[in-house]
Amino acid sequence: MTKVTTLMLAAGLAAAAPAFAQTSTDTVRAQVAEMMADAETRSSLLAAGDAGHDGRFFIAGDGFRLNIGGQIQFRYILNFRDDENNGDDFSNGFQTRRTKLDFNGEIRNDWFFRVLGSFDREGGSFGLEEAYAGYKFSNGWKARWGQFKLPLMREELVSSARQLAVERSLMNEAFTQDRSQGIELSYATENWRFAAAFSDGLDSENTDFNDAGPTSGSPFIVRGEAEYAFTARAEFMISGNDWKVWDDFTSQKGQDFGFLLGVAAHYQQSTQTPSPTDVDTDTLQVTADISLEGDSWNLFAAGVLRWQEQSSLGASDTDVTDYGFVIQGGWRFAENTEVFARWDAIFADSDRPGFTSGEDNFNFLTIGLNQYYAGHAAKASIDLVWSFQDTTNLVGSGLLPNTGTGLLGDQEENEVAIRAQFQLLF
Repeated sequence: MTKVTTLMLAAGLAAAAPAFAQTSTDTVRAQVAEMMADAETRSSLLAAGDAGHDGRFFIAGDGFRLNIGGQIQFRYILNFRDDENNGDDFSNGFQTRRTKLDFNGEIRNDWFFRVLGSFDREGGSFGLEEAYAGYKFSNGWKARWGQFKLPLMREELVSSARQLAVERSLMNEAFTQDRSQGIELSYATENWRFAAAFSDGLDSENTDFNDAGPTSGSPFIVRGEAEYAFTARAEFMISGNDWKVWDDFTSQKGQDFGFLLGVAAHYQQSTQTPSPTDVDTDTLQVTADISLEGDSWNLFAAGVLRWQEQSSLGASDTDVTDYGFVIQGGWRFAENTEVFARWDAIFADSDRPGFTSGEDNFNFLTIGLNQYYAGHAAKASIDLVWSFQDTTNLVGSGLLPNTGTGLLGDQEENEVAIRAQFQLLF
């Protein structure tokens, strides 16, 4: 009986084996086909997919898009100056000028956002630069709120990744609006655009709402929380048809002629406290600029005026007026090779505390060369900055030393800084 049962089971399994084999093969084939189809949609990493690179790294899906990018600027700096106490001074070395991470994008094509942070060149600490959200209306209007650059000086509004020289001018460093916290409303047409902001004031990023800001002295550099501030800028594209042309200062070979005119104004009142030693400061700043670009050449010029009135308990009011100017130009003598030059100047009020003796007018000359390997995304630059005057008063004002520009301040004339830089954007 046992032998008969064993023979019957063996025969049954033998008969069923082809069916099991066929079922297993069909299942595997179906699973492989499904996996291949899924991989096909993910492996291409094109713009039509949900991740990839189309000029920027991105993640997208269901009306949402996140762009991920960054900036690396690595420099070698040589600084020559004359210190009256120690004879000739020479400083040199490498510097990671900027290392940034940028996250920006859109939601449903109407909402937009940005979070930008950078690693400090000394110490490597990570800090917030920009953080804002906004909404695009259907009629050309946009609104944003958060921390961003105020719409004032064009040189500051052009990204550090898209400058003509290795660094912005020292005039810009003296009068810059930098970043602030506030709200902005803007409007753009084909040939003109406008932006207005209500904020915490010039260079007041990363401040809490009750920060006191500068409460004493007469700082040449305006920083910190203001009681309130208003800024407005208008730009008119006299010639040209693409706003993206003005995102930088360079010009491509074969580029059409373009002419941009910009005007802007800013007013703020410093934070007021009950303290009898409080110094109240009203600040008005106005600026105008022109930008010209053509086939392989570019030209930019700007002027700025800053008026400040200061008052304190038991003292008469005082007011000072400072000026700044910059003019620069570049020429591509080869498709990807560009020479450039810049003159910029700071004319401080001689009545300003700290400028009543010594120099109050300062002139700087910059000359250099750019080599573009992939546009601004991979660019090598070298330039020389020459400071003509004794800059002791700029040191006292807090403008110098400035390792970002490479100028450290000199008790004599003719400080020189040579800056060699490679930039990579991703």
